[in-house]
Amino acid sequence: MADQKSHFTGPGFVLLVEVFYMLVLLAVGLMYFIPSLRTSLLLFLPNSFGPLSVGVPWFGALGAVILSLSGIVDHRKDWDPSLIFWHFTRPLIGASLAIISVLIFQAGILAVASSPIPSNGGSFPPNLLYYLIAFVVGYRERIFRDLIKRLADIILTPGLVAPPPVIRAINPPRGGVTGNDKVAITGSGFTGTTNVKFGPTSALHFLVDSDSQITATTPPGAAGPLSVSVTTKSGSVTGGEFTYT
Repeated sequence: MADQKSHFTGPGFVLLVEVFYMLVLLAVGLMYFIPSLRTSLLLFLPNSFGPLSVGVPWFGALGAVILSLSGIVDHRKDWDPSLIFWHFTRPLIGASLAIISVLIFQAGILAVASSPIPSNGGSFPPNLLYYLIAFVVGYRERIFRDLIKRLADIILTPGLVAPPPVIRAINPPRGGVTGNDKVAITGSGFTGTTNVKFGPTSALHFLVDSDSQITATTPPGAAGPLSVSVTTKSGSVTGGEFTYT
């Protein structure tokens, strides 16, 4: 019983399943995209499902099955039987991700008041870009996850802005007029710092150790106190003094 179970979960059997998927996709593609076969076999499929071309789920499924075949070949020597259901569901998952991705892409086009239906300015299919998106998303599921994450960030957190930086202390507060002293600037909001200045002069070098500390190398300066400023993407702040001696 154990040998029979391992036989149906091994890479050889999964490979046969994926080859069967490929043959089915090839048959459907031939029946649909070749007019004579489509007519003779009475395959009455619409040209589109709403705003989606009927080829979008087909290319998504194709990309997902090719991904599965690549995985079988790459991991034939370290095969994990627990992934068989991942392989068995490739066409369904690939088609689903392709449909959602193309709808998101079309929604982005509509958001800038353009038409989601591409014009056919040449001999290539008018939905060629959508087919390419569908195939790539089916083959690279990580692209789909990144797309969903970016969409969620845009829709759900459009108004979130990081607070401006705050300077609380400068240590040591003194250094030589020749510069090149290491100074720790502590506070908050330092992530994404773009510039650190001692008076009007930028630091020779600075490193953001954490959101609450920056280590900066002082530039040369005239004797006397100078204010220290930190600039980030959220704004700029001036606080504390560094005295050149």
